[in-house]
Amino acid sequence: MLSASSRQSCVAGKRILFPRHASPRHTSTLQGTIKRARNLRSDATIRPLSTTTHPPSGNNTENVPATTATATATATAATAAATARATPTSGNDPAGDNLNWNTFFRLRKVRRRYNLAASMVTSVGTTVSGIAVLSRQDIDAIGGQLFGMDPFVVLGLATVGCGAMGWLAGPFLGNAVFNLVNQRVKDQMALKEKGFYARIKRFRVDPSSQSLSNPVPDYYGEKIGSVAGYRQWLKDQRAYNKKRQSFV
Repeated sequence: MLSASSRQSCVAGKRILFPRHASPRHTSTLQGTIKRARNLRSDATIRPLSTTTHPPSGNNTENVPATTATATATATAATAAATARATPTSGNDPAGDNLNWNTFFRLRKVRRRYNLAASMVTSVGTTVSGIAVLSRQDIDAIGGQLFGMDPFVVLGLATVGCGAMGWLAGPFLGNAVFNLVNQRVKDQMALKEKGFYARIKRFRVDPSSQSLSNPVPDYYGEKIGSVAGYRQWLKDQRAYNKKRQSFV
């Protein structure tokens, strides 16, 4: 019990009246009561604010993962579509990372034309150069003494020989020009060609049993110009084997 002679140690709401001659036990009890009152006051102030940070209850909580999954799937689909639009197909881009077979066969045909054109140019060049060199030589002495033939025959054979040498040297020049023009696919062409000839060697027929009525169909695969042509080549190989077995 507090006496009437208690004095005021604080003022205005937050101040507590302590008795002038209060014992230590009473003082500790009053301090505990004050602390509990302040804690209750703090909880009443903080609790309404903390409830706003909690996730929504009920069906709304269940809808959050579904919404996140839908957004993730939409973003993934959009990224895949953008990648598909930005990445060219191997059939339309011969200089792409992967050279397809149709493009390989088309480039083989182009390279063959390069070789043919180069052979024609080198053949003409060596023929003209040979005639110019042979015209300064004593053809009568060379033909009569060394070969015992008519000088015109020797001159003709020498000219044909110069042209043949130029024709054989043409593919080297043609391949060099082709590789220079198509540097980006040169390595891929080499790999594809290695695989192509491995397939040809694996599936071609045995030519030991060929005959006039059953000739070997394109033994080296030189006539193959596309994937469809390769499939037709395989059919020809099977037809040859079937016909051979029927005659055996």
